[in-house]
Amino acid sequence: MSKYICGAVVDIGVERESQEDYVQYREFGDNLFCVVADGAGSQKGFPQPAVIAVSDILETLTEIYEENEELFLQNPEFFIKRAMLSANRVLGGFKMGNEERYYGYAASVTCCLFCQDGIFYMGHTGNTRLYILRNSALTQITRDQTKAAELLNEGKIDLETYHVHPDRLVITDGLGILLKPHIQILHGKLKENDIVLMSTDGLHYAVQPDAMATIILESKDCMEAAKNLIDASKNIIKYPDNMSAMVIYREKRS
Repeated sequence: MSKYICGAVVDIGVERESQEDYVQYREFGDNLFCVVADGAGSQKGFPQPAVIAVSDILETLTEIYEENEELFLQNPEFFIKRAMLSANRVLGGFKMGNEERYYGYAASVTCCLFCQDGIFYMGHTGNTRLYILRNSALTQITRDQTKAAELLNEGKIDLETYHVHPDRLVITDGLGILLKPHIQILHGKLKENDIVLMSTDGLHYAVQPDAMATIILESKDCMEAAKNLIDASKNIIKYPDNMSAMVIYREKRS
């Protein structure tokens, strides 16, 4: 048996007046589901798109799990995608109900179900990220869906330029953007001592992967790691945007 330990921190950042990031986790039996989201287009006094999307994803998955736990765990990728598409329809409904007010409503979302055997199932759209820290190297598992990522893939800019390119903030896919968004779905298996980082762009556009890996490894636990990552982005780099870090570690139990 194993237990997943999770630490998460969300911060408004240096220059933002509102918080559009949202992170949550939920236990499904002995399995842990984590989600990070970065909203866009919100207005003061009205529901935040990231909160709407994450809440709908969690409620959809909870309903399915409670109705048929065995079916849910047999094909989590299918249900994660279904839940994300449901959230996309909900954000679309806000726009249809009042296009002027909710025109820009959208959210980048990365979510992951961590199971007892070390298998994980991930769903992703937008420019939130999931990394795996293995053997001191931090590897990005998600693919950014941005204008700058397209330029990077085409060889028109290099990775160093990508992190400061203005089009890194122009999302080409995500919930609330397209009628049928592309959902990156994959699964894998964590190895012993692997650590998972889930983040919004206020962290990973500010702090380079090598630096994030060092911060995590030098922290005493997941919560301290998340706090130290956010501290680096906000107080050292002084990055203006909302920022979120969720650090997950699989602890073996006898």
